[in-house]
Parts: sequence; C-alpha cells; structure tokens
Amino acid sequence: MTKNKIKAVAYRQLAEKGYDRATLSSIAKEVGIKTPSIYAFYKNKEDLFMAVYKDLLQDYYLYMIKAIEQTSNKGVKERLYQIVEDLCHYHLSQPEKTTSYMKLSFFLPPTLNDEVKEIFSEMEEALCDVIKGIFSEGIEKGQLKKQSIDDLTASFLCLMDGIFLEMHYYQYHTFKQRVQQVWNIFWNGICMNMHQRD
Repeated sequence: MTKNKIKAVAYRQLAEKGYDRATLSSIAKEVGIKTPSIYAFYKNKEDLFMAVYKDLLQDYYLYMIKAIEQTSNKGVKERLYQIVEDLCHYHLSQPEKTTSYMKLSFFLPPTLNDEVKEIFSEMEEALCDVIKGIFSEGIEKGQLKKQSIDDLTASFLCLMDGIFLEMHYYQYHTFKQRVQQVWNIFWNGICMNMHQRD
C-alpha cells in the first residue's frame, strides 16, 4: 500500500538524514511516485512525520504492554525489573526505530512540540495504568512502602527515561552495569523490608 510505503521510507530517511534533510521530494523519489502524490495521504511534511511518530510510539508501547502482561505470574520486583529489561531489549535490538524516535522527539521544529507532547501522553497512558497496577499490588501485599502510587509511577518513568538516554552514551558493558546500579538504588528505596532487597 502506497501510504504505508511512504511512512516506511519517511522513517528510514529520518533515521539516516534527520528531519530537515528528509524532504517530501526525496521520500517520493524513493517510493517511486511524484511529490504531489504524497498530499493524497498527508497534508504536509509535518503531518507525515507525526504519523510516523505515532506509529513508532504505538509499536514501542504495544511491545512493552504485551511483555509486561507475560510476567503477570511473577512477583512485584521481578515484574518491575522485567520492564527495565524489556525497555533495553527493545531499543538495543531496533536501532533504526530508536534513532528515528530520538530525532522526532528532540529535533523537530518548535511548532510541533505541543502535538508531539499530546501524542506521547496518549500513548504513555496505557503503560502508566499497567505500572500503577503493579505498584498497587506491591503495597497491598506489603512488599512496597506505603506511598503515593502517582509518585512511584512518576519516579519509575523517570528511571526508564534516564536508562533510555544512557544507552546512547555508553558502551554495552558499561551501560548494563549502570542499569543494574540504578535499579538496585531504586528498588532499595521503595521496598518494604530489608530481606526483600536482595
């Protein structure tokens, strides 16, 4: 389908060239159509790349939610750590998607900032609900300190964001070591009893 092919080429060119250099004309040429043909599917360049951004986010969040659901028979600590592991696996195993996501998140024209934030918030909501459920379970079972579920969720999402950025700065071995270090500090700060920290 031409529409899907346009998006596939757009996201690949985005990863290779960046937003400014990934032009509609270069995308149309690679797809094998005339540039005006793109307007049958997208209003403009911004509309096309917002569609690409939404697809990338949806792919990531569906992967994460499915992976989390498969750990439903595990304990709270194991489920939370598995989310961290799945985050790392997804991005390390799909570098092109990750590069495209980075460039759409941080290197877009300021005029698109509000739309990016809105799409991100919509996609993140489902993941937040799952994470909140895990924290609620941990508190109910006496495995986690009693504190605000919203605060726990926000701190965990910040942990995930930090890990995501760190993977771009360090070699694999160093990165994995740092993930384990920050995870240990995080878990030790929220778990209820000393014997649960190991």
